Amino acid sequence: MLSRRAFQILILIFMVLMGAAAGLMRSPYFTVRSIEVVGIRQVKSEEIQALTGVKAGVNIFSLRADEVARAVAGHPWIKSIQLIRHLPGQVVLKVEERRPLFLLPYRTSFLEVAGDGVILAVRPDLSGQALPLVTGFSIEDEVRLGQRLPGEVVQDISRCLQGLKDEFLAQMAEIHRDDAGEFTLYTLNGQQILLGRPVDIDRKLALLNGTLAELKARGQVAATIDVRSGNEAVVRLKR
Repeated sequence: MLSRRAFQILILIFMVLMGAAAGLMRSPYFTVRSIEVVGIRQVKSEEIQALTGVKAGVNIFSLRADEVARAVAGHPWIKSIQLIRHLPGQVVLKVEERRPLFLLPYRTSFLEVAGDGVILAVRPDLSGQALPLVTGFSIEDEVRLGQRLPGEVVQDISRCLQGLKDEFLAQMAEIHRDDAGEFTLYTLNGQQILLGRPVDIDRKLALLNGTLAELKARGQVAATIDVRSGNEAVVRLKR
């Protein structure tokens, strides 16, 4: 148990620390003078600052990382944000944006969806779009920007596409889900990739990526690659 004198010393230390903290919060030396927002392509710097309340003139120690994160939590394009202080007066907001992965039919329009299932935008048509289109599955319920689409089908679509190498993903035109729940991919140049049901997807995609690399090394182009078994790739070459 603390003695009376030890307790008084602790109280004194606490008061000194509180006074020092209050002094830092009031000191003009720690006023924010410079704000830099990095990692953005879709969102404007001014929008980030308006949402977070980070602006020149506030005390740098008054900014809290958790409050900044909560302020942008509902923004469809912002996956995460990090508050970085460079004393005495510079703040960096490091943003990680979501990347669109596929287009999903929605009534008379199309939803632009990120890999985590969050709706990024609603497109009236397919003009100017370079994302793979989902066919055989659509959304009819009312949705909003920033909403995460529920359900295993959306998760399966994301898993199928995210497992592809970037080089091959950029060539993807369509991902089709048939009535039996099996997936087939189609590339821009007409290649057909049979994935089957979304089980053992990681193994199937590893098999597919290896097969594509082998075909490229041989200078061959496949018309169809069937990895539904998950054990081997059955390839039919283009003539």
